[in-house]
Amino acid sequence: MKSACITAIANTLGRQPKAAELKNIEDRIKDAVKQVSRNNAKAGRSGIPDAQTYKDAADLAAKRIVHEVYKKRQRLAQNAIAITNITKTLNDNFAPNEQTPGNLAQFVFAGRRTFDGKELDITSAEELSIGAYQDWSRQLSAEMTAAGPEVQRFFQQSQALGNQRFRNLFDRQLAKSSQLHILKEIYGESTGNQAAKKIADIWGNVTSRSRQEMNDNGFDIGLRDDWNLPYVDDADLIRAAGREEWLSSLPAGERASAKLSGKMPPMEFAQRRWVDDVYDTQDRTQYVNQDGTPMNDAQYREALEAIYETKSTDGANKIEPGAHMGSGGVQNRGSQSRVMAFKDATAHFQYMEKYTGQPVVGVMMAHLQAASRDLGTVKAFGPDAATNFRLMSDRLLKKALSVEGGGKPVSKMQGEAKLVERMFNAQAGLKGAQNTSVFSSVAGGLRSLMTSAMLGSSVITAVSDQAVMRANAMALGLDRKGMHLYSNSIKSLFHGDTKRANADLGLLVDAHAAMVSKMGGLDLSRGITGWFAEKTLKWSGLIAMDRANKASFGLLMYKNIGDMSRKFTTLESLKASDRTILANKGWTEADWAIMNAAELMPLNTRGDMGMTPDGIYAVPEMKIRDILSDRIDSIRAGAKDALKDMGEMPEARRKALSEAFDAEAEQTITRLVRNAKADAAQKLLGITHGEMTTAVTTATGLDTYQRDTAGELYKSFMLFKTTPFAGFRKMVTRTRDLDTVPAAKFLAAYIAGTTVTGMFANQLNALLTGNDPVDVTKPSNWIKALLKGGSFGIYGDFIFQDHTQYGASIGATIGGPALGFAEALIKLGPTNIQKAYEGKDTSVGADTLQAARMIIPFANMWYTKAAFNHLILQQLQEMANPGYNDRAKERAERNFDVTSWWEPGDTEPRRAPDFSKALGE
Repeated sequence: MKSACITAIANTLGRQPKAAELKNIEDRIKDAVKQVSRNNAKAGRSGIPDAQTYKDAADLAAKRIVHEVYKKRQRLAQNAIAITNITKTLNDNFAPNEQTPGNLAQFVFAGRRTFDGKELDITSAEELSIGAYQDWSRQLSAEMTAAGPEVQRFFQQSQALGNQRFRNLFDRQLAKSSQLHILKEIYGESTGNQAAKKIADIWGNVTSRSRQEMNDNGFDIGLRDDWNLPYVDDADLIRAAGREEWLSSLPAGERASAKLSGKMPPMEFAQRRWVDDVYDTQDRTQYVNQDGTPMNDAQYREALEAIYETKSTDGANKIEPGAHMGSGGVQNRGSQSRVMAFKDATAHFQYMEKYTGQPVVGVMMAHLQAASRDLGTVKAFGPDAATNFRLMSDRLLKKALSVEGGGKPVSKMQGEAKLVERMFNAQAGLKGAQNTSVFSSVAGGLRSLMTSAMLGSSVITAVSDQAVMRANAMALGLDRKGMHLYSNSIKSLFHGDTKRANADLGLLVDAHAAMVSKMGGLDLSRGITGWFAEKTLKWSGLIAMDRANKASFGLLMYKNIGDMSRKFTTLESLKASDRTILANKGWTEADWAIMNAAELMPLNTRGDMGMTPDGIYAVPEMKIRDILSDRIDSIRAGAKDALKDMGEMPEARRKALSEAFDAEAEQTITRLVRNAKADAAQKLLGITHGEMTTAVTTATGLDTYQRDTAGELYKSFMLFKTTPFAGFRKMVTRTRDLDTVPAAKFLAAYIAGTTVTGMFANQLNALLTGNDPVDVTKPSNWIKALLKGGSFGIYGDFIFQDHTQYGASIGATIGGPALGFAEALIKLGPTNIQKAYEGKDTSVGADTLQAARMIIPFANMWYTKAAFNHLILQQLQEMANPGYNDRAKERAERNFDVTSWWEPGDTEPRRAPDFSKALGE
């Protein structure tokens, strides 16, 4: 058996394999025997392995070793290129005594940390990840659009129903049916549902291309015949298997305590229940012993128990029992096969309902997002991304502490190294398990309720995005003629070009991601409270406006990049122009040459033309080969040099090796040509989305990674702050990037625009609340408008008063909604108890309502809040605390000069708004 494998390897390599290549060959053959036995069993040829099985296993092991040899060469080259590029970029931008670990931050996330000192001409791992995800999701939506409206509707309906929290019986059955149809078609099981079949075909096409692209960049993802949908599950749900049954077995007191504390059942109990649930769902032919014989019942149960331990502890939950594996790391994450082998789609779906927590469509999109994150990380840092990052970080730390590096403070440099390591781990998905304690769940639910209760009018404030967009367009030197931002945003809401623009930008299937990014990265999707938050942002119009603004600015980017590609034939000529900001984005001369060769595509029905991913992908292969001719010649020359370096050898061996080297060189060239267009398209998308998130204030990885690794109290403190702080950071960064005069113009446009739009938002909010317009003759109101337009909203209220008009203290206002809610609870509890103890009148009812209004879903929707406040809340306040509305009216007039056209406590308005108030009359 061993000699047969060695012979097979030698025949393939054209030489005797080296000792390192044959290390642990027996284990490799055992793995191969298991795989061949599984394949035989699937084909109905199960039983004790025979001589043919071992021969097939030897051939398979030989192919795997040869594959690893070539893959290792590919990775070595790509790792060397990545390390060289990072080192060269640092040396070009920083003197030896300026280089610190913090300089790596820009290679991870878009944007800049203060200790970096300058903006580097690179495309970050985050931007590369965004570009890949938007490209793949764009391809998915484009193919669905081409497949017809029925397919689009079915996918969107399946997505909506899958995410729906509240369902009637009909919706529940419809959601289950649509998700199961898609999954069955992905498994190759005919359902007769043509829309589901087309979605499955499209999914296969997109994932096949993404798999190939990832392998070309150093991944090692094998194509499996039984590949269906990634097996995603939730470790919390697995650990909680059988919890209700276990709770019911406890005495009443212990049961209540266990429920309150969120205690999970003992591991043995949960393991037994999980194994029982899974037992009949698996394809038993895929579970074989080391010698290839089928597992008996006891062995099979033992294997499932081992899988439970892996999954419940957040282990390698994608490792198939007995499957051959390479070394770990980001580049191998996709090569690890699914740990379970479901016998059919129905069995897989049953498991998902209990242990996944996501619908089928959600798993599909999450898979693309995770894969794109891995691809972006590997493109930036090489196939061995984690190792390469640590190598560079250690080098920079050592240099910074040396005499050459200026002997910088040890603690400061170590702090920078730890900070960028956390950033890299966040981007690469190498963070530890999330905190899923009861407190975590309660805190997350509270944040979601506050989002629903308080952000129903946030779309009004979002009008300030128009001012930010215009200021950034001016800073980038974008030609706005014929591409009016405001009108385009409105048209994007209603015009027939909407879907086309969203599809070109990869926004069509990304509604949930838009919500998460707008909320500063907090995922509000889980549970009933998450449903409240998500629907508030959607029904208020905020997500639609956010998407319309991004589409408008994204198309403007496409148009201007297209114009520049016609005007500037080389990247150097572009950099020498006044378009420096757009030029310094990590583009290579090859990227720019491909854009030069691409035909401009129509962006809308009005005739605007621009650079698009489709235009880039349409560039002929021969043109790409011409652009890359120098690199292609170098690869071919390298193959000949490698053969020459091997010295004298028999002619037969030289011929075999020459063919092998030539084949490897041509494979490398094919990979290079194939990915050149994808690299250019994804850089276009990544850079466009990066500028979109600057122009339409959105939190990015740089703004969210530190908060995500912090505790629940910090997350609650940052509620509603992450995105405004991101906007402020981006404004400062953009100002630093510009020369003095352009920077002054940008700041003037930014401040003036956001102040005017902030005043508009304050005026509209006042009218919708039942108040008269704000006095524009008072300077203090313009300062509040500036803060409002800058996305800081309520924080303008405490500039001139020690309490806001909503009754919260400065500390609670600065601390945010979570601290404000805590203050309201203190007033409700301890403060009233103290009043009662001192013999004073309490205000339990009013304080209860004051706290409740902060967590009542949909209470602040801009089109209903006036009616809700006057007809419900204020009536209850008056009943609980007589005279409350009169005191509130008096305080608003005295402290904030606020008068009302719909008086507090009145069930209907007494008069029309007094617009003369706006002029101070």
